[in-house]
Amino acid sequence: MSTFPILFDPDRWVRVPTDWADEQWPDAAAWADWVADELTRDREQAAAVRPAVHDEALAIASFPSEHVGARFWSFPVDGEPNGWADVLVQFRRADGTDAAELLPPAAVTVVEPVLTDLEDTAFDRALRRLSLVPLGEAALGVGREGVLAKGEWLAVAGDWVVYVLSTDADARALTRRLGDIDRLLAGVDPAALAALAVEGAR
Repeated sequence: MSTFPILFDPDRWVRVPTDWADEQWPDAAAWADWVADELTRDREQAAAVRPAVHDEALAIASFPSEHVGARFWSFPVDGEPNGWADVLVQFRRADGTDAAELLPPAAVTVVEPVLTDLEDTAFDRALRRLSLVPLGEAALGVGREGVLAKGEWLAVAGDWVVYVLSTDADARALTRRLGDIDRLLAGVDPAALAALAVEGAR
C-alpha cells in the first residue's frame, strides 16, 4: 500500500514496497537495483558496498508480506542497514478489551517479556512488548541453537488496531532500533487511516 498514512524519517527508514501493482518498479528485483544505487551513490567505496546492499534489499522486499500494510527497512544515514519493521492494521469494533490483550499470544520465551506503555502518540493506548524466543535445531539446523529478539508494538484508536513487528537474531541490533520504531508507530495517523479505509470502500 504505497499510500499508507504514516510519517517516517527518511534519514532512518527506507520504505519497502509490499504490493507492486501501484509501484513504479515491476518487482522486488527491479526495486532492489534502484534502491541499491540510491543508497550507495554517495558512500565511500560504493562499488564494493552496493552488492551487499542490493542483496539485503532484495531479501527484505521478497520476504512474504501478506496482510502487511507497510514495511520499513532501518537504514540510518549515519549507520548501516539494521533490520526492518512490518506495520499491520485491522479494523476491530471497540468493545473495551484492554490493548495488552490484543497482542498475539506470547511464544515460549527465555525470560518474561517486557511490556512498556508508550506516550506521545495519537492513539488511545500504545504499548511495546519485547521478548527473547529460543530457537532450536528445527529453526537453525542440527546441533545449533540460539535466541531470536522479538519486538511487538500495538496501538489502539477507536476501532483501529495497529501492530508493528520487528525481529532480529542479534538482540543488540533490535535494541538499537527500538526508539526509531517507537517514533515510526507514533507517525501513524489514526484519522488518516480511517479516511483511507473509507476511500478504499467507495
